[in-house]
Amino acid sequence: MSRISNHHKALNEQGEGKCSVPMFSFGGPAGFCDEPAFGERPDSPKVMNYCTGEMVRDDGRYGGYVPGLACLNHGGPNVRTFMDGDAWCAAHPDFENVQESPRAFAATKDAAIDALRRLPK
Repeated sequence: MSRISNHHKALNEQGEGKCSVPMFSFGGPAGFCDEPAFGERPDSPKVMNYCTGEMVRDDGRYGGYVPGLACLNHGGPNVRTFMDGDAWCAAHPDFENVQESPRAFAATKDAAIDALRRLPK
């Protein structure tokens, strides 16, 4: 398996990168997921799955190996955030541009995410 590229570790100026989860085919390396990713998978406490006896993530997200950024399917964030001028902008994954797409601005990243969640659907 090759090393992960910068686009698997860092977001671009519009808050997007590529998913870094390794993929395999017939037991051998087959590249990376490479779906759009908007950040790293957040940490989560582990709990016991009493049916299988395994420790699993409490949030129910993907529990496999994620060396860098993660897409939504691999437990990554479902909101993209980036700086627009001197304010944080939060937008949904289908973001096209600041003029047409639903988005929210705030002084901090968390405040922008909260404002986006309060927008009417």
